Amino acid sequence: MADDRGSAQQEVEEVESGESEVLHDLKKGIYAGLIATIPVAILAAGKQILGLIPELDLINLMTSMSGIPWNGTGWVLLFIVGAVLGMGFASLDSHVSDATTLGEAMRGALFGFLLFVILMIILIPLYQNAGFGFAFCGGVLAACLVFGVVMGVVYEQMKPEHVN
Repeated sequence: MADDRGSAQQEVEEVESGESEVLHDLKKGIYAGLIATIPVAILAAGKQILGLIPELDLINLMTSMSGIPWNGTGWVLLFIVGAVLGMGFASLDSHVSDATTLGEAMRGALFGFLLFVILMIILIPLYQNAGFGFAFCGGVLAACLVFGVVMGVVYEQMKPEHVN
């Protein structure tokens, strides 16, 4: 409890020192997005090592779409996208918290599900000849939900005013 008050006091001091509350929340969103990308990267690496869902190779897709021939491009882009999605979550979170009493983990799961829907709209045309099915969609859904829930939990830990 004392740690929560210290964190809340630190946040108040940062905002009072001239940092806007929006930028403050976006910075926390970037950190939460980067941290939430770690388990997704572990899932992607494990999937590649075990040879699971070969039609779902998002890292290779990101590398090829970038046009940069370096093998690490997809991994770097994965973390950049995670940071950008974290900013999106942070900017939406203040509006959603006014409309619902769901905790951050549930908001993160909702964000992850919406991310899944958007990715399906994007990936279906890209993979139309690959014949993906339930495993492909399930893998994308699992990665999105893991990302969203972890991001929500991490974001909540960095936002003392959301901690009960």
